[in-house]
Amino acid sequence: MRRWQIALLVALALPLLLAAGAYWFVQKALANLPVQNLQYQLSGLSFDGVQLSHVSFRLEQPQLLVKLSDIVIDWQWRHAKLSQLKLGSGEISLLNWPANAEGAAENAADTTPGLPTNWQVPARFPDMIQINSLALHLPCQHSRCSYLLSAQLHNSPKRLHYQLGVTDIDSPQLTRLSLSGNYRTVQQLPILNALLQLDDNTKLQLQQQLSLQDGLSASGEFKLHIAPPSPWLLQQFALWQVQLPQPGLAGFTAPVTVQSDWQFQLPAEPGLANIVAKASGNWRFVAEIPTGLTLPGIGQLQGSVNAELGLAQGELSRYQLNSQLQLFQPQPVKALEQLGINADVLSINLTADGNSTPQLTALPLHIQLSSQGATTTSAAGDITLNLTPPLSAQLRNATLDIRQQQLSPAANIRLDNVKLHSQFNAYWLADSWQIDVQNFQADITKLNISELSGKNAVLELTNSRISGDKSFNNLQLSTQPQLSLRELNHTELKPLSWQWQGKLNGSQAQFNAQGRLSNSANLVLTHQLSFQKTDQQAQNLQLSWQLDEMFLLAGNPLANTLKAWPALLELNRGRILGQGELRLLPALVAQATVNLSGISGIYDRSLFKDLNAAVQLDYQQQQLRISSQDAGIAEINHGIVAGPLLLTASYSADSAAITSGKLNITQAQMQLMGGQVRLQPQQLDLSLAEQQLELTLSQIDISQILQQHPSSDISGNGSISGKVPLLLSRSGASIEDGFIAAESPGGKLQYRPPSAQSMAASNPGMKVVLEALDDFHYSVLSSNVSYDTSGKLLLALQLQGSNPALESGRPINLNINLEEDIPALITSLQLSSQISDKIKQRVQQKLQQSGAKRANGAQP
Repeated sequence: MRRWQIALLVALALPLLLAAGAYWFVQKALANLPVQNLQYQLSGLSFDGVQLSHVSFRLEQPQLLVKLSDIVIDWQWRHAKLSQLKLGSGEISLLNWPANAEGAAENAADTTPGLPTNWQVPARFPDMIQINSLALHLPCQHSRCSYLLSAQLHNSPKRLHYQLGVTDIDSPQLTRLSLSGNYRTVQQLPILNALLQLDDNTKLQLQQQLSLQDGLSASGEFKLHIAPPSPWLLQQFALWQVQLPQPGLAGFTAPVTVQSDWQFQLPAEPGLANIVAKASGNWRFVAEIPTGLTLPGIGQLQGSVNAELGLAQGELSRYQLNSQLQLFQPQPVKALEQLGINADVLSINLTADGNSTPQLTALPLHIQLSSQGATTTSAAGDITLNLTPPLSAQLRNATLDIRQQQLSPAANIRLDNVKLHSQFNAYWLADSWQIDVQNFQADITKLNISELSGKNAVLELTNSRISGDKSFNNLQLSTQPQLSLRELNHTELKPLSWQWQGKLNGSQAQFNAQGRLSNSANLVLTHQLSFQKTDQQAQNLQLSWQLDEMFLLAGNPLANTLKAWPALLELNRGRILGQGELRLLPALVAQATVNLSGISGIYDRSLFKDLNAAVQLDYQQQQLRISSQDAGIAEINHGIVAGPLLLTASYSADSAAITSGKLNITQAQMQLMGGQVRLQPQQLDLSLAEQQLELTLSQIDISQILQQHPSSDISGNGSISGKVPLLLSRSGASIEDGFIAAESPGGKLQYRPPSAQSMAASNPGMKVVLEALDDFHYSVLSSNVSYDTSGKLLLALQLQGSNPALESGRPINLNINLEEDIPALITSLQLSSQISDKIKQRVQQKLQQSGAKRANGAQP
């Protein structure tokens, strides 16, 4: 075959192969896009471009439906770049707004900002991008908002021109948003001009230029003009749920203007630190807000800001600031609003005159804040800024005064008429911060915290410091608080004044608190609280406390503090001392010891002296145990004098049934009438309705028993012993089948009533008994004992013996049944003895109450 024919075939085949390869590449590139339901139609394909009549697809993140028509993509093989991108028309529908993206990593690498090294437009940037009509459908409120977007961008070797326009889809002839400008480089340095307009309401102009003039020069100008919103803009605010209060709109009658211009000579070396250290030039900023400008979610802003800054080789040559701003109807953050913090007007004043020859490392500012309304605030301080890396700030001589009519930190907390005053300094660095409080005082007229209420509370802090890192993960606190209340009320406490002084220090991982709590009843409690967190799971919270020694001769702080203190119990002598530990985390464990020394007082109608005991309390795993070893009372007087009493016992119960535990009595004995009464060691189950005990009586002196009886007609001697079963129930105490008997060799009884002669004359049998008992020497004296819950004591006496003066001492056996009302006997003894007036008064009150019940037909 001739050569020209071969060349012709190659020339024809090569373009076909290239076209086929390009077609295959476009097909594969479109198929590999991360989209779903991709559909497209090629309408043209050449060596330097491709045309698609339509493209449609769906994206999942974000959820987008895209339909594009009349797409033209041209490229240049030689320069390996796109020459133009054209879109005839299209639609983009956003189905749902994407969720907030997660924040950047906490340990992101630090970067040092500086100027770019290359300002040129990328060489492969397209020469032209053109969008004729692109409909945007976005979700807004409960419907969808639709707009038309058009854009043109021309990239020539010398300048980049751009223009963008947005219109309503229903009125495409009216441009609502436009952005236009150009960008170019001269000597590889940028010049930018931009103009943004929003519905003839807002206009923003920006000019920025970098040039090589006497080094590197930067100059620019910024202008912003905001007029009262147009009807269309108000309509858009409503569609996008931007709340604009009508009073704020009515007050916004004059435009807001913001102007700024700058001219700086910058060093050629890059880096922010180098720029700050060697820059020279001037910067000016002016903002005028003559009427209230509504800022959604913030409030209505009004005022002016004037600032000037001059630099000469990194040193300040001019520094001026005067900012007078007012925020009407400020919108507090939700957390503050829930507390009840709100104000009608917030004034913010920032001033700096530069007369103190400031530097960029110590730039002074004076700040004043004040508010009026439900929250009245006054704050002032001197700020010093360091604008050179690393950045830092200081706030010195700061004062803060707040008056709040009502404050609600939580749902069950309410504070009324709160006044706060503080003086402090604050420091901020790039990686840490610190607040030093010289003094802090909060006065609260009235407070309600759950079941607590109080009046005239005062909280003071001295020597206080709080610090932390930039992420607030390592907070440190050190302070010495003092809290006082003129009156504290609680369902379990009597109204008293209270004071607390403490010392707090620590961090989120380890915290210690020491304090001293006292009240006007002279109750004083010292405590130490410690918290330790070893890891995310393990935590330890422990409280130790010590009750200051109470001398009851000066009064009883417990009775004067606790409403639940038994009304019939009075302590008037002795000492009480206590201490304990309470572990709250990881599980509740409690230990306490209360020492009673020489306690004397009255309980109901009984007088007791010299109570000495060490009471131990333990709580663990929902089990309570109370125990005492060798507790003793020197004397008990209930009309009958007894004592001393010795007791060793313990009580254990589940916390869910605190009164249904088990009482273990190891030792219980009492001296009584020259002898002893002893309770046999045993365990009582208080969950049962009845408790059976056995009393052992040893060598009770008969002469002392007879001395207790109001009658003086009978006397005698000897001693008795025995065992008495005692049954305790909800109805009271009772005895059945008790037995007592006189100790050998017996004793003597003499019964000589004044009416003996008349009794003998009327009854011959009684005469013999009276003669025998006139001087009866007994060898046997025994009795069965019964006692019922009404207080009736029944004795079935058996006497065996003789009267030496009667019939030559003939043996005599007597069976005598005696009945005695023990409560009445004790009442008589109490009224006739030298017992305290308080007990006599209670006995008389008891008699009056019993008489009143009998008159009403009820059992006393």
